[in-house]
Amino acid sequence: MGASALLRVVLGALVSLVLVGGACSEDGREGAAGDVDGDSDSDGDSDSDGDSDGDTDTSDSCRLVDVVISIDASSSMYEEHAALRDDVFPAFAEHLDDISEGLDNFRVATLDSCPMPANFHTRGNAGECDFFSGEAWIDSESETMNDEFACVGDLFMGDVDCTGANDDEQPVTAALTALNPPYSNGDNAGFLREDALLVIIAITDEDEQPTVGDAFTAQEIVDALAATKGGDPKRLVFLGIGGSTICTGLYGNVDMPAVKLQAITELFEAEERGIWWDLCSGEPLEDGLDAAFAIIEQACDEFDVE
Repeated sequence: MGASALLRVVLGALVSLVLVGGACSEDGREGAAGDVDGDSDSDGDSDSDGDSDGDTDTSDSCRLVDVVISIDASSSMYEEHAALRDDVFPAFAEHLDDISEGLDNFRVATLDSCPMPANFHTRGNAGECDFFSGEAWIDSESETMNDEFACVGDLFMGDVDCTGANDDEQPVTAALTALNPPYSNGDNAGFLREDALLVIIAITDEDEQPTVGDAFTAQEIVDALAATKGGDPKRLVFLGIGGSTICTGLYGNVDMPAVKLQAITELFEAEERGIWWDLCSGEPLEDGLDAAFAIIEQACDEFDVE
């Protein structure tokens, strides 16, 4: 898969995510600061969205989004890593910055597909990225977002314990490991927010090949991911990007059918929370964006802060 091809795949996915997030949360920002039960609020208006038009604002539950991008970091992805570093991440930052006022807050964490360790990346090959947030993720409040995405997109692999014998082909397992102890209360502490929609994006040109932990089957992985959000899979959106077979598709070569990654995605699809983009379909990415918009918007509309 070439650099320009990966740019089209990943950037299209990420832009669809943030555009929908901004659209579904835009009306609820003022209501979020006041009451959310529909009663009279402190400013004397009669409804919960801060105005007096009598409508009921139902979008204020979709004000926060937590995004985890887990990237296959195996040697076959060398060209893709260059695309992420030089094109995808900086362009993503520009699009996020353009629509950032539509969300109260979003944050983006990046990691590679080796879960040993599963700490979010805070540096690139040139050194520390010095995130504005002071945390292990990029925050929408950042004034240097372009530089932060360009830095972390240059995937640093100097600290991994994987051997390269398929144990570095675990984008979903790596994300799951990152969201659980010891990482969730260690290096990645504070990332997950109870009142945020969690979006996981797993990218590979081969397949999910978990070799660590207890979650080996697709169902076990889905259940474990849902457990990070109180056991409710509807509080997540899962985007799987891989190939359904070995092919040279519109976006380049796929070296292995992503059987398990697709199975994981299908289980989320059954909950109306999954999006599968097949690199072997022969169809342009743009044809799949409507489905991505619909799934994320539905998750946003149905997300309730407990």
